[in-house]
Amino acid sequence: MRKYRIKQITYFDGFAAGMFFASIVFLIVFMILDFPITGSAWVAFFGSIIVSIFSITAAFLALRGNRLQIKQTNDIEDERRRNSLIASKAVLPAILSQICSLASNNLRLHFPPVAAPIGGNLAPAITYQPLPDDLIPAFKECIEYADCTSQERLANILRHIQVAQARRKVPNDYIMQQSVGLAPLTLELHTAISESIGWAVIYALTEDAFAFARGSDNPIPAAIKPERVRGAFIQSSIPLETFPNLVHTLKLRSDGGRLEIDWMQN
Repeated sequence: MRKYRIKQITYFDGFAAGMFFASIVFLIVFMILDFPITGSAWVAFFGSIIVSIFSITAAFLALRGNRLQIKQTNDIEDERRRNSLIASKAVLPAILSQICSLASNNLRLHFPPVAAPIGGNLAPAITYQPLPDDLIPAFKECIEYADCTSQERLANILRHIQVAQARRKVPNDYIMQQSVGLAPLTLELHTAISESIGWAVIYALTEDAFAFARGSDNPIPAAIKPERVRGAFIQSSIPLETFPNLVHTLKLRSDGGRLEIDWMQN
């Protein structure tokens, strides 16, 4: 929106300047061709030129004043947006931490309790945790005032959460079992793998936003790396090597660039 306003103002400035010079040229040519060259005619001619110059100068000064006023208004708006972003980013780390916590909980719902750490700081995954509604307003403020890349990445977190929660309308409580080889792929197993990978992607997307939330000027990375998704399982104390079907599916999606949802096809 900011760039659009600048282009629009520049366009009108150029249009006004073009009209100004075209008017001068037209007036001079018309005056020369329209009346005989006499003393009184030259007086009238130069009088018209002087009046035109004063009129156009006054118009130029008025246009200049309007431009300065618009620039001042835009500067005030930019300052307000910067302050709003600073305020919203102040609470963003706490929001991201909560999203990571619920993502870790929800991906662990499809794993046996033995996969959770003994004496660790992760609470047992017992029930599904949706995104609390009170987190969304502050999250939306960060999306509104962030740079374009970070806006898209933060919005992508919400999109993935909405999809995961929509799929949860038909709960699947299938628990994957540890094994040393690939097991027959049933519908329940496939759904459990997809749901756990979906929440691992949300965890990875959220982790990528922490540097931005803590004040870094760099935008959030434009895509998650496969190791980030694997790291989500590791940080949730899931021993990937004991779930061959999950590792196989994760590799297929990583190689095919299908970890994140392609919104152009959905």
